[in-house]
This record gives sequence, C-alpha cells and structure tokens, in this order.
Amino acid sequence: MLRPPLWRGLAAAIVALAAGLACSQAPLPTYTPPPPSPAPPLPCRLCLPPLKMHAETGPDGVAMCMATWYGLGMVVQNAIKPAPNSPFAPLPVGEEQREEDGVAIEEAIGEPPITVPFNPEQIKIHTVNIVASQIVTRIREGEIDLAPDFQRAFIWKPDRQSRLIESLMLRIPIPVFYVAADNNDNWRVVDGVQRISTINNYIGNTFALKGLEYLQVMEGMMHKDLPRPMQRRIDETQLVVNVIDPRTPEEVMFNVFSRINTGGEPLTAQEIRHALTPGIARTYLKRLASTNEFLRATAWSVNPSRMKDRECVLRFLAFYMEPWDSYGTGDLNGYLTSAMRKINEASEKERAEWCIGFTRAMNAASVIFGNDAFRRRSISGRRSPVNMALLETWGVALANCSVTETEKLMREGDTLKSSFESLMEADQEFINAISFSTDNQKHVEKRFTAVEDMVRSML
Repeated sequence: MLRPPLWRGLAAAIVALAAGLACSQAPLPTYTPPPPSPAPPLPCRLCLPPLKMHAETGPDGVAMCMATWYGLGMVVQNAIKPAPNSPFAPLPVGEEQREEDGVAIEEAIGEPPITVPFNPEQIKIHTVNIVASQIVTRIREGEIDLAPDFQRAFIWKPDRQSRLIESLMLRIPIPVFYVAADNNDNWRVVDGVQRISTINNYIGNTFALKGLEYLQVMEGMMHKDLPRPMQRRIDETQLVVNVIDPRTPEEVMFNVFSRINTGGEPLTAQEIRHALTPGIARTYLKRLASTNEFLRATAWSVNPSRMKDRECVLRFLAFYMEPWDSYGTGDLNGYLTSAMRKINEASEKERAEWCIGFTRAMNAASVIFGNDAFRRRSISGRRSPVNMALLETWGVALANCSVTETEKLMREGDTLKSSFESLMEADQEFINAISFSTDNQKHVEKRFTAVEDMVRSML
C-alpha cells in the first residue's frame, strides 16, 4: 500500500501531465489568447506549483494557466479562486447570452403561469374525425385558417410532401391535428399546418409525387392522374382533429399549444399568438418588422423564419400602447396576446401613430448606438445578439420623446451611449433585469426606470 506522501506525489504528477497534454493541443475555438504583454510575464497566480511551466499570458497581461482558462484544471480552480473584480472571475449572470434566430434567449420564460383559478368545466377539448376531402372544402370556403403568412409556413421539401401522400395511400395513420375553434366553428390551425397544406395542395393538383419509397409506380402523378381507387383512398382518409372550444380560458389554451410538438419542432410563443389571434395585427407586425428603420437598428440580424422579428415589434408595442407600470401580472405571454387584440381593435389613426413612434425610436437608436443598439456588451469581443428587453425598453423611452428631444439625444449620442455602457458595467441588478426572468414585474420596473432616468438626465 502506498504511503500518503507517495499518493500526493502521484496525484501531482497526474495533474501536471493532464495540463501538459491540454496546453500542448491547439487552442480551443472559444478562446484565442491575445498578444503577450510587453512586460515580463508574472508567475501564474492561479496555478498550483506543478502547473507553473504551462503558464500563458491572460487578457490583462497576467500569466494564467491555459488549462485553468479552458476549465480543465478543476483541481486548480477549486484550490484558488480569483478575486471578484478579476477578469478571470465568473462572468455576470447572462454575460454571454445564448441566442436563437439572432435574438438573445431569455432564461426562465416558458409557459405562462395560470395565476387565476379557472373552472375545469370550461376546458372543452373534443375530437373530430373528418375526411380529407372535407378539410379541402372547408379551406376553400374560408372556414379553416392556415395562417398563410407564417414565415415558416410551408417549408416541406417535395420528397417529404410526397411521402405524406404515400402514407395516406398506404393507409398509415398520421398524427392528430390541433385547432382552435371560434363561435362559428371556424378553425385556426395551430399544429399541422404543413400536413393540411400538403393534403390540400395535392388534392388541388398543385404538385406531382416525387421520391416515393413503396409506390414508385405512382411517381410523377398528380391527384388527377391517380387511378380512381387511389384518389378515393386519399379523399376519404379519416383525419383526427383535436378541437379546443372557444370558451376555454386563453391562458390554458396557450399552455396547451405550447406543449404541442407532434411535428418534431415546437411552436414558438409568437407563432402560437399569431395562430390564436387572427386579424390586422398579423400584417401590422409584419409590416413594422420589415421597415428599414427596424432592420437597420437590429443590423439585419434577426431571423424572421420563426417570427422573432414580429415578437420584437410586439414587445415594443405592448409597453408603448400602455404605460409600462400597467404591467402587473408577471404573465408576459398573456400581456403580449392582449396587445395583439388591442392592435386589432385600434383605429387606423392609432395604428399610424404607433408606427410613427416605432420608426422614430428605431432611427434614433441606430444613430445613438450604431450596430450596438439593443445589445449587451460582451467581454469576448464578439457582438452580442439583439436583446428584446433592451429593445422594448430603449424603444419605448425614445418613442416617448418629442421630436426636439429626440434630436438632442442624437446630437449627444456619444455621451448617452457612454453613460449606458457604464450602467451595464456597474449595475448587476440591471443586467439581471434584461437577462433572465424578464417577465418579472420587478425586473420590468428596474430596466424601464433606469433607462428613463438616464434619458431625462440628458434632456
């Protein structure tokens, strides 16, 4: 049995060997060491003695073990922790935010909470069996809303469309559809848009079969070219549809649809709102998200394929149409859905005024912040994604300024930008308010108050 001193010596040797192997490899793509400081490197302040030979110069010119930087030297990290103000201290919460479609992901925002008790008797979801030809008829009569302006609508490739039709001809059951019914029993399709569109388009003879796996003899045929038995087999296919009654509470309906993932890709919150709230709000949000002012302010970086651009616009409008201090539920999803209804119910004059405020704010943000508009500072040097909490906060603050005030802010843009950068460096509570749980009422108050105070101090 080895004596304790020998164990310690063996452990130190293993740690040194592991660090040597790690540091001998090419640098990981997530970190490129900067040029060495002109001053002689100091001893690595984080290393245990066996690792000093592997020291490299860190971002502040102080030598640092690369194994520690890469997170490989766990013994080293646990033994000596850097000071809180050190460049090597843990990053502030959300410093390097994950992104999706060019927009920073806001942690801890998911399904809306059901904060008000509801009567379970009001939740009515029933199943309907309907043949494919009836679905086509209802679409043609305008009784089924496929939300045709979904940005991601109909992205299936021809081979996948053809395989769905082949499944119908082979009598293979396909997943159920989810729709929300209105008081006239018209349906808004929330899950299954692409499958219903494929069936409707094929029966309407808009594409020919391609890439079939089993029924190659039908290759290249449209619906009208199929043998009559095959036509009937498609037309009379029984489709299963789950219909949510219009009396179902909206927050429950939203929760139901947020859990749907039958197509392999869950719906985004804005796609659900889009499907559940028909009306002029759909095209209005799309129009504002397509303005040059918005595209320039976001540096053309927000991907519209999953409606992230429209959600950014809606976030601004929700807090612009009503004062931010009217937000008191903590249910951001419900608040945004209510904002879409308000857009539908507004007059043309009101919508025009909101559009003017929006474009003026986006233009001012571009002038003041340039390509850093609505983005957090990143210590890695790469540009951060658009932060929706910052977009709504700065957007509303700038839109509420008069034309004269806006011009003054743009003239003194460098000073305002510098003050805001100082705020993000010094106020961790503000960073928290724009990084996670952004639907929290206190976080909403924090970020709006901080930005409004800064704008007022400049006027």
